[in-house]
Amino acid sequence: MFFILFLSFVSCREAPVRAFYYWKSVFSLSEKEREYLRDLEIRRLYIRFFDVDKRGQDGEILPVATIRFAGSIEKEIDVIPVVYITNRTLFGIGENEISDLAEKIVAQIDRIASENNILFCEMQLDCDWSDKTRNNYFRLVEGVKKRYKEKDITVSVTIRLHQVKYMNMTGVPPADRGMLMYYNMGKIEPGDSPNSIFNANVASKYIDYLHNYPMPLDIALPAFSWGVHVRNGSVMELLNNMNISDFCSDNRFIRTGASTFTARDSFFFRGFYFISGDVVKVETISPDECLEAARQLEDKLPGIPGTVTIFHLDSLIISQYEEADFEKIFNTYN
Repeated sequence: MFFILFLSFVSCREAPVRAFYYWKSVFSLSEKEREYLRDLEIRRLYIRFFDVDKRGQDGEILPVATIRFAGSIEKEIDVIPVVYITNRTLFGIGENEISDLAEKIVAQIDRIASENNILFCEMQLDCDWSDKTRNNYFRLVEGVKKRYKEKDITVSVTIRLHQVKYMNMTGVPPADRGMLMYYNMGKIEPGDSPNSIFNANVASKYIDYLHNYPMPLDIALPAFSWGVHVRNGSVMELLNNMNISDFCSDNRFIRTGASTFTARDSFFFRGFYFISGDVVKVETISPDECLEAARQLEDKLPGIPGTVTIFHLDSLIISQYEEADFEKIFNTYN
């Protein structure tokens, strides 16, 4: 009898919502991307609406990289606006400025949503806050949450692994729920260092603390690649959304290893400046590695995640995954 009841409980357990992040400055889905959304029964898109950063000599706080919608969104898909806030934005600002910033963020989100006929019931703030910016960031979260409370809109925030393990020092944001970003967990280094996007050994030092985290958590898993731009042994920048084929197809780079390339001369490449001898180390996440990340988290969360999200939706990335790969990843939590 107990066995039957147990099976009944498991079979009735609600599966997490399937979602993708969309992290480009122009929203326009390719036919391949739409096909994946349909076939995988994706019901939610976390779309980066804009960034907030300090710019110029006066350190003016401005919205930057605001998204432009050049394509439609299927009606059955929920849109979650995401705002990325740089940590430096929060340094040295007073309570009045924080209140004003909260007002401007809400107004900007509402304007973009209204202009593009987007209705939403959740918005998300993305910030890797530090000890020195924690209080200001938490006030900002409170300010945004207060302004959306009357509209019954949930305010979620992104959470990194170190903020879980050291929550007594980093604090817990006053949000409705969190999105655990299960990637970018290693140290970004030149040379033959381990993959900094996902490293199971590094993650294992943090995940046992998840049971005690006092906030409902959704999860975001990695399915992306980037290039680490190195000059004279020092990391210069990250080249987002680039993979090995980008450098193999350009004869200005010499392939010097399985995933490393060296610039022949000085030139601009996709908006980035290289000089002769610069090195690019390409880091990517394979379907097996993404599945490994999902399974590593499976029995470590404080509860069943409401949403399982893949970062991020891009034709060049998902072309390296079969639909069956994503099915295995999503079904880890069913």
